[in-house]
Amino acid sequence: MNNRPIKKLDALVCDLDGTLLHSQKEAIEVEGRTRASFISQDAALILSNISQIFPIVIATGRNSASVHKLVSKLPNVKFSGFVLENGFVAKNKIDDESTIKSVDDWNEIASLFPEWERLPFYENCVGFVFNFDQNDIDRGAIDLKLKYAKSILEQNGYNYPVYKERRKIFIYPDDVDKMKGLALLGINPYIVMGDGTNDIQMMQQSTFSITLSSGASELKEIVSKKDGFCSMQIEHQAAYEMLNFAYNIVKKVYLGGLI
Repeated sequence: MNNRPIKKLDALVCDLDGTLLHSQKEAIEVEGRTRASFISQDAALILSNISQIFPIVIATGRNSASVHKLVSKLPNVKFSGFVLENGFVAKNKIDDESTIKSVDDWNEIASLFPEWERLPFYENCVGFVFNFDQNDIDRGAIDLKLKYAKSILEQNGYNYPVYKERRKIFIYPDDVDKMKGLALLGINPYIVMGDGTNDIQMMQQSTFSITLSSGASELKEIVSKKDGFCSMQIEHQAAYEMLNFAYNIVKKVYLGGLI
């Protein structure tokens, strides 16, 4: 019997918010629960070009319903996999069933917070959204919600991690790690583009790491150590520049016959 491990599929793995998607208006709009995000036509074109010669995988905190909206706007991009909900949902195609199921009943967890507005369509975590304005955010309102959520979970015997965004709280079955989803799909993050601390693990495992000036300091340290690329541009200009760097790697290494 041949027990050699199957070689993982090399891929360009892309985060979405703050990396490919930005709040600055552009040609392609992706509707969201609290606000719309955008991707430029130039970025979409280069994504399409890359996907014709090299696998592209999305790795994001968004759920499949949200990512489906993006995929429908990019018909010329061939995606080779999706890691969603920060690593806790993994799919080869966006409409597939998830390969992961960690908690039997997220409704039971959500019922501990009856006054909070629950975010729909999440498969393997529970999320809530709050109608905070900027003054609420500046006063640390989300931190109070975070503290309260941790307290309620502890009181009810749950040890699930709680994470915050500007206006959202998420409860996950374990620490966020997009590499868990990539591993289940058999994906090797050969090139990684990301901007947040939830991209650390997969960027550490990458051969080529890419971020932008607004990215987390931890990522910029990884990029520096790996001799990767950090765009000094912002938003859509940065997205295009990062994708162009990835495209040049793919053309040189994969079309140049060097592997």
